[in-house]
Amino acid sequence: MMSYLQERFAPQPPFGWLCLVLLLLIPIVWWRAIREHRRPTVRFSSVDAFRSIGASWAVRARFVLPLLRSLAILALIVALARPQSGGEYVDTREGIAIQMVLDISGSMSEEDFVVSGRPVRRLDAVKQVFRDFVAGGDALSGRENDLIGMTTFAMFADTNCPLTLDHGSLIDLLDDTEIPGWVRGRQVREDEEAGYTSIGDAIVLATDDLRRAGTQAVQGVPGAEAAKSRVMILLTDGANNPPPDANVQPPDPVAASKVAAELGIKIYTIGAVGSGRGQRGLFGMMRQGRGVDEASLKAIASATGGKYFRATDTQSLETIYEEIDRLETRRTGERTFRDDIEAAKIAMLCGLGLMMTELLLVSTRFRRIP
Repeated sequence: MMSYLQERFAPQPPFGWLCLVLLLLIPIVWWRAIREHRRPTVRFSSVDAFRSIGASWAVRARFVLPLLRSLAILALIVALARPQSGGEYVDTREGIAIQMVLDISGSMSEEDFVVSGRPVRRLDAVKQVFRDFVAGGDALSGRENDLIGMTTFAMFADTNCPLTLDHGSLIDLLDDTEIPGWVRGRQVREDEEAGYTSIGDAIVLATDDLRRAGTQAVQGVPGAEAAKSRVMILLTDGANNPPPDANVQPPDPVAASKVAAELGIKIYTIGAVGSGRGQRGLFGMMRQGRGVDEASLKAIASATGGKYFRATDTQSLETIYEEIDRLETRRTGERTFRDDIEAAKIAMLCGLGLMMTELLLVSTRFRRIP
């Protein structure tokens, strides 16, 4: 019985307490009706002469008045108790933390991907699919419930956007992301930073960002919970090629991925090399990548329970993100209820109608003198 009431009504303070108060009025109404029925208004030495007359139907039907008042109170209680409709089970997404790790080295300027029938740079194709992955588009539904951040790397790794639910700002930062030496899709100079691909540094930096997703990302947000699942999506078109440093040993990508695995972070790797030919830059130099190190990317993904993908065109890139979207979508059954405004209105009108009927009867056929 209680479970049935919980599924059909959801009173909230102060209306829940008001419902209890109104419910207590019902026995008071009947107690007053019985008391008035037993209390004479005119005293006689003997009423034997009147007993032979008998009671009229109006006297016998006088119980209708407290009944109408009780029903009116019950109708008001129903209206205040927030009648619920629905109760169906639906699937809801549980948000996760995703760090997008994007290669912006010089080889990402190769125009071997096609978008809308024209050749574009690898970076531009990746940015378009990345945008659809976050905000939704084509076959991708978007990740509105997820904390998403972005890390880029060439000579150095940098966190362009921390983990956030503000996906609009993330997409604005994505649009502004460029290869070193490039401005708004045009190369303006040859930049030394574009000649390196520090994959190991990028994994270490992204791992640290995801490690802190359980605390900093929800700090100061009432009711917020730490991300239960953390994922890294690493996209590159080359191999690990950090700048030489005699004093510092650059991190090995596979070793860095094992650290990420110990922290419960899963890494998906994407090797993005289109089928087109290399293009010449502003200064006539061929921009050729060193080639995707598939063995290392597979080892990185395998160490964390992730998966390696190879993207050769925009369509395959979209398909890869679709698969990741399906793999990293947690769903939990939840029963949803909606306020039944129509039922509340009907109950309120019924209560009003019953009260008006009682007042009408009290003022006419059931009127008492004195």
